[in-house]
Amino acid sequence: MLSLRKLFFPAPQSPSPANLTQAQREAILDLLNYCSLVDRDIAHSEEVAIDDLEFQLGWDENIDFDYSVNRSIGAIRSVLESKDEAGFLQRIRARLDSGESRAIAVKFCEKLVRADGMVTGQESATLAAVRQALA
Repeated sequence: MLSLRKLFFPAPQSPSPANLTQAQREAILDLLNYCSLVDRDIAHSEEVAIDDLEFQLGWDENIDFDYSVNRSIGAIRSVLESKDEAGFLQRIRARLDSGESRAIAVKFCEKLVRADGMVTGQESATLAAVRQALA
């Protein structure tokens, strides 16, 4: 699938933060989709923030980002339906196998939650759970 975003907004030439592995990038994507979907109200600014991850994280150009986002959303919906948020956060912590990658993930979550200019009670509780799980 051709992404028009790539045509009009070329990737910046900066390296990935902390030279994250692709597995860590994918874990951060899953975590951000979780933070976005947990309150069942996805703001446009949250969608933009997730779309920008492709460039901010130095996504592997051999792995289709749009496909990864859609796969991630499906996985997160399953987590929310099964009410296995604690298990999900434990698995994310295991995938973010360095303190630096966990700190980057928390920073991105904080940015995403505040992207629409307001933080709901559910988003605040989710962010607290993320911080605790990744501490």
